[in-house]
Amino acid sequence: MTINNNIQSAIWIHRSRDTQCDMDLVKSILPPQYAFYFKLFLPLIFENEESGQSRKVTYEELATVGGKPFEDFFCQHSISSLIASFIASSAEEDYQTLAHLSAILGVETPVIFHGVGEENVPTAFADPWLVEGTLAQIPEVVGALNGNTKIELVHFPNYIFPLDKSWCLGNLIPKSGLFLLACNAPIAQALREQKEIEVLEVSVEARYFEFPKA
Repeated sequence: MTINNNIQSAIWIHRSRDTQCDMDLVKSILPPQYAFYFKLFLPLIFENEESGQSRKVTYEELATVGGKPFEDFFCQHSISSLIASFIASSAEEDYQTLAHLSAILGVETPVIFHGVGEENVPTAFADPWLVEGTLAQIPEVVGALNGNTKIELVHFPNYIFPLDKSWCLGNLIPKSGLFLLACNAPIAQALREQKEIEVLEVSVEARYFEFPKA
């Protein structure tokens, strides 16, 4: 894996997305030229300390419990009182989600992984970076990004897209537990038909994230 600090091939994203609007709008993260947009949620695991049993819990289930509509802006902060320390996903579940997504998008697809640079990551990822490869390498890239962490995955590429730009996966809010995917009709239909990843279809104008109240 070669990490490159020349990010010219990813500049089209930053020139296309709306950087003047609020950060909780889909169009602030992804370019607006795609036909379909989805929120993809990382899994939540409910661990019962008394029984030692655990099971997956969907955001939609928690929305029902919390009496919140499961639409557009719904995220972990919408139900902060229900998301406590006993609800979390491990690296294993996150990697499984990425594997399911890779199968839908095509594991052998040539892609570009791009990050805008952040803190608490290995030095190579502290500044804007880019890695060229195939989608099959996503575990390797994510693993390298999380070289300073242990049990959980807290860092992901901010963008992944194929060379033909037929889809674009984005995430600019750290530890949000979700991604945004812009895509074409075949991928949109595949997402609607699958059950492994919890998804919510949104518009490019949607307010997809609810920041915690001050």
